[in-house]
Amino acid sequence: MNQVRRTLDGSSLCTGIILIGIGTLILLDRMYIADFGDVVRDFWPVIIILVGIPQLFRRDKVWSGLWLITLGTWMQLVHLRVFGLTWRSSWPLLLILVGAGMIVRALVEGLTRERADERQ
Repeated sequence: MNQVRRTLDGSSLCTGIILIGIGTLILLDRMYIADFGDVVRDFWPVIIILVGIPQLFRRDKVWSGLWLITLGTWMQLVHLRVFGLTWRSSWPLLLILVGAGMIVRALVEGLTRERADERQ
């Protein structure tokens, strides 16, 4: 028998779940069943994190997904003033994170290329 192998697109699945969740929250807010105004006002950077999560499921977009998650997390921590962080005082932290990410990416891609060369 001829079997067809199907693969699941994790990125589309994750994006669909996120959209359903956001749509449900907005619908409940608009129908006056629940009030999410304060939640949106306090946690709007989470949207950036949610945009980055589905990109982790695509090999060609992993790094951009990690950057969005890092940026969203930093913005959320600053917005909520976690650890006393403010926009003015914490931007050096973002520079450190970006620099560390660049180093990690260079190391990972170097190891990946090295392994690919060994296989050939």
